[in-house]
Amino acid sequence: MQQNFFEQYQHSDIDELADVIGELLQNPITIEDLDHRLIAYSSHGDSTDPARWSTIMGRRVPETVLARLWKDGVFQQLFSQKDPVHIPEKKEIGLGKRVAIAIRRGNDILGYIWAQEVNRVLTSWDDEILRQAAKEAVPRLLQRQGKRKAEQDRQKEFLWELLLGGHSEETKLQQKAINLHMKIVPPLMVCAIEVLEGKGEQLYQLLYPLLMRDKIYSLTDGSQLILLMQHPAGQAVTEDALVTYSEQFLGECMSKLTDKFGKGKAHIGCGRPVSSLIEGRQSYQEALQMNVIKRLFPQETERILRFQQLGIYRFLPQMKSWNKEQAYRNDQLAKLLYYDQENQTNLTETLEVFLDHVGKVNRTAAHLHIHINTLSYRLKRIEEIMQIDLDDPNQRYSLYIDLKVMKLG
Repeated sequence: MQQNFFEQYQHSDIDELADVIGELLQNPITIEDLDHRLIAYSSHGDSTDPARWSTIMGRRVPETVLARLWKDGVFQQLFSQKDPVHIPEKKEIGLGKRVAIAIRRGNDILGYIWAQEVNRVLTSWDDEILRQAAKEAVPRLLQRQGKRKAEQDRQKEFLWELLLGGHSEETKLQQKAINLHMKIVPPLMVCAIEVLEGKGEQLYQLLYPLLMRDKIYSLTDGSQLILLMQHPAGQAVTEDALVTYSEQFLGECMSKLTDKFGKGKAHIGCGRPVSSLIEGRQSYQEALQMNVIKRLFPQETERILRFQQLGIYRFLPQMKSWNKEQAYRNDQLAKLLYYDQENQTNLTETLEVFLDHVGKVNRTAAHLHIHINTLSYRLKRIEEIMQIDLDDPNQRYSLYIDLKVMKLG
């Protein structure tokens, strides 16, 4: 029968638990919450390394240590496995050898136990002690988590307040963020991630390691995961620096989304960078508009990430409204559509692909998988049916826009 190492400590608090683990392992122990804030630590004598000392003094794991552990895949291992993770020494960040385990409740991670391997080498026997210790820590962390959840709920309310707008004073928003222990430093950019037939909570769970690594504030809303992007440096940077960082971060997100859901199933849209909290609503509305357009034009906007890159697609919904108000239709395009319907041809598709490729015949033919001579014949036939000149830029641009508006339904 497996020994229960903590049977006599059922009623000990979290600080006493840390000391008990330390005595059993004969090594210094720290217990942290999910956000790497220090909860408890054992006595250590003279054997504490710089990383542990900084954690105790600052009440949180130093950013340099967290960044390195993320980079080396340590947290990824802690998320994916229930057994302890043995971590080699990393002198350059003041981290000695460690063994760590995630404190779990079901699939949720509540925090971590770290054992500094300094007085003696930790063995598979010690791994079992850590597994039991992680289970013992669960009710103690849940009690603390109740208070933490209340704070997180208030933070989410504030984020919605920020995104939905209606504020007149920037200083009040900034003070509210400070009161909620939120560090928000403009410039900011709101991004919305959406997966077809998916839910925002799924996205959050999938991208959780990245969100935690870069401390991204997020909200879920139906099928969307909404991110408040700011530079991880924690200080004011240029808008260009924020855009560069955001594109790199969202590229990592898209890679994970593609692996999980398949190519073309996920959309990411970002509003413009803004220089104040009070402008967060503007960036949020633009991010939502981005994803509406991405759903309507998935292929055309596949490479577009930011609102500034939308070009004419930004105007198409409004153009559809204008057309409806004016009872407008493109009679030339109607002729081509009628011809396709009557003759089971696909000249409308040929025209759209030709215009999508800016009139470049080689690229158009390659996309359609036809010979260039076949394309030339089709384009001549299109001109004859529609009685247009595809070399006329005015007619070409007008047709391009009307074709896209037509796809809005």
